[in-house]
Amino acid sequence: MGRVSDLPPGRSLEKRVLARRIIVVNDAGIMRALEGDCKHMKASLASGPIEDGVITCRMHGWKYRLATGECLTNPAFRLKTYPVETEEGKIYVVVDHG
Repeated sequence: MGRVSDLPPGRSLEKRVLARRIIVVNDAGIMRALEGDCKHMKASLASGPIEDGVITCRMHGWKYRLATGECLTNPAFRLKTYPVETEEGKIYVVVDHG
């Protein structure tokens, strides 16, 4: 997905994997990966501000907890999260094919 050195705390990057938009976020030193489309209107979350473990969609302000994908704006929704591994400074995301 990228290099750890290119992703400082509070930043994210976006990639397409198997036709899915996935974002990787440096959450205060912890790499997290989750769906990159806001559940509200499918806007990209990649440029959203990150604060206290929460990312906010720039389009309409929906908020998501990075650790769980839980939507704080509308609890009926949740983003899928993916396992992240780092090895030799590189970030890898484990994406299922289902």
